[in-house]
Amino acid sequence: MTVNPPAPARWPTAPLSELLVLAVAALTRFWRLGYHSFWFDEIVSLDWAARPPLEIWEIGFRLVQEKHPPAYYLTLHFWQEWLALFGLQQNDSALRILGSLLGILTVWGVLLLATRLSGRAIGLLAALFVALSPALVWYSQELRMFQPAATAIIWATYFLVAALSPADAQTQTDTFPVPRSPLRVLQWVGLVVSLTYALYSYLFAAFFLPGLGLSLLVLAWKRPPRLAEGVTALGITTLLFLPLARNAWLINDSESPRMAAFDGFLSNLWRQVQVFTLWRAGWTGWLVTGGVLVFVGLMLVGVLMAKGSERRVSLLLALWGLPPLLIAGLLQATNANIFKEDRYYLFLAPFALWAAARGAVAIWRWRVGAGWSSAGLALGLLAASLPVLWSPGMLREDWRAAASYVADYQAQSPGLSAGGVAHVNYLQPAVAWYLEQRIGPEVLPVFGLFGGPLTPDQMESVIGPPLHGIETALGAQTLWLWQSHLTGVDDEGLVEQWLTQNYPLVTEQFPAGIKLSGYALHTRYAELPPLAATAVYPRAEVAPSIQLTACEIVTPRVAAGDIRMHPPSGWVHIRLWLRASAPVAENYPLFARVVGGDGTGGDGVWGELLPRPDSSLERFPTSLWQPGEWMRVEGDINLNPATPPGPYRVVVGLGQGAGQICGPVEIIE
Repeated sequence: MTVNPPAPARWPTAPLSELLVLAVAALTRFWRLGYHSFWFDEIVSLDWAARPPLEIWEIGFRLVQEKHPPAYYLTLHFWQEWLALFGLQQNDSALRILGSLLGILTVWGVLLLATRLSGRAIGLLAALFVALSPALVWYSQELRMFQPAATAIIWATYFLVAALSPADAQTQTDTFPVPRSPLRVLQWVGLVVSLTYALYSYLFAAFFLPGLGLSLLVLAWKRPPRLAEGVTALGITTLLFLPLARNAWLINDSESPRMAAFDGFLSNLWRQVQVFTLWRAGWTGWLVTGGVLVFVGLMLVGVLMAKGSERRVSLLLALWGLPPLLIAGLLQATNANIFKEDRYYLFLAPFALWAAARGAVAIWRWRVGAGWSSAGLALGLLAASLPVLWSPGMLREDWRAAASYVADYQAQSPGLSAGGVAHVNYLQPAVAWYLEQRIGPEVLPVFGLFGGPLTPDQMESVIGPPLHGIETALGAQTLWLWQSHLTGVDDEGLVEQWLTQNYPLVTEQFPAGIKLSGYALHTRYAELPPLAATAVYPRAEVAPSIQLTACEIVTPRVAAGDIRMHPPSGWVHIRLWLRASAPVAENYPLFARVVGGDGTGGDGVWGELLPRPDSSLERFPTSLWQPGEWMRVEGDINLNPATPPGPYRVVVGLGQGAGQICGPVEIIE
């Protein structure tokens, strides 16, 4: 009796698989688009994109004022113009959708390209790797040119391969077929347009040209007509790029640091593999190393273990992946920073992941179980390294958190008008969006007060007058100072120094990339201003001749652990209104605590007042108080991060006097 062998495992043939891969790409790239505030580089992009198109082109083409070419900025300009039709031109998520769509196009391009050259199984897995690559997801959600350049390079490569493929190859491998000969001219046009867009978006895309040219020879060496077509297309692209390349050469920074060519090249290669795969996965070192080694192994299997006709694809992947890195290694002799940033060679990530997918499928063909295990392990590692992208550790400039803090403070301060200064080393339109959207018109940020670089001799002539004017002209009683990227503008922190010398410090907050400081422009009050509805009025004597008239807990709900504003612990902000009924002979220090139980401290103290040398009591000690005046005194109580959730009370007092209950505070998870 003859037993037929079992049929070999087959990959699904329905287009549902391709749609699922694109759905994964869409999910990862649209996920939490508004989590991160715009940061320095993105604000630069928005600033250039806000200019007229001709100005964007002229400045980007000359590469003098801006080091990146104009194509992406023009794209962002017209995208924002289109969003303006719907009132979304200042919406974080809407603006970032552009990059997300381009990221999905990258996955689609990899799916088509890898399927055409390597078959459907590898095409699906390569596209899925690209869909889950953390670095590619991250830069799809950032308003910069690195993802657009990667998208354009993938499609330029696809158009080259499609134009050179045999007439019957497409119907065998393409999921989304393009008719052959009648549209071959359009494929060459697609190559020219895509590649030119990449070059005019990101200069390092030029490093891809040599490998692409060599791949043309590999694909069309024995087909002179197609070779001539390809040479013509690449020649047109090169001619279009030459004027920009000339400008880039002329403005090459002769002061860039230098190092020996290929110095540390192997470590740079390792770092690139990590960028392309697990990137910044917040795991222990050995686990990250092991995960990267998994991908290194798959890439080596995918490239080195190919047989027969598959060797040509290995050669193509080597030509598309290695020349840019070799060129960069050589150019270290003129610029030691050529490998400085993770994003510089992002456009190579899809090819590296394609090689890894080839390795997994090669193992699958050898041993089905081992193949599924290796592919599953690689996919699991990529998926597990994604959540860190939307965690506080990845925040660069947390403008949204800074604006929210001020907004919440002002909501609890109905009688204290405020003004603000955004002291940052770049143009501020996007920063203003967060402050205006969250804070509202009652706090008017003032921009562009100081051109810099500021020097100490300008403290009273340049720095002082506009800051003092916020109090006198606007009648503000609180001033908020946002500081970020002050290198070259205010290296010594002179603006902050002037404010600290002249006004008591209310609070300091430290969201990522920003320092937020609050100052009490007005401390002495002839009349008690309107207080929050939750204010408590103890009207109790807390020291000889000093009454605690009112107490406000500005942050009535606080997490014990804080990872956004001042890790690791939460702060309870309080505002006290104290009044001397007669001259006070002594200077009494303030104490404030968060206590449990009945508020007497019997169940433990869970937070203590943060001492600040520039607080109201340090600047206006109690011996200088005038009888009858209300004094505004503020401070932050630093919580124990282990404080259990639940209701607590704030107890305050002066000197060795008995504490008075200031009000309730809720500690949340």
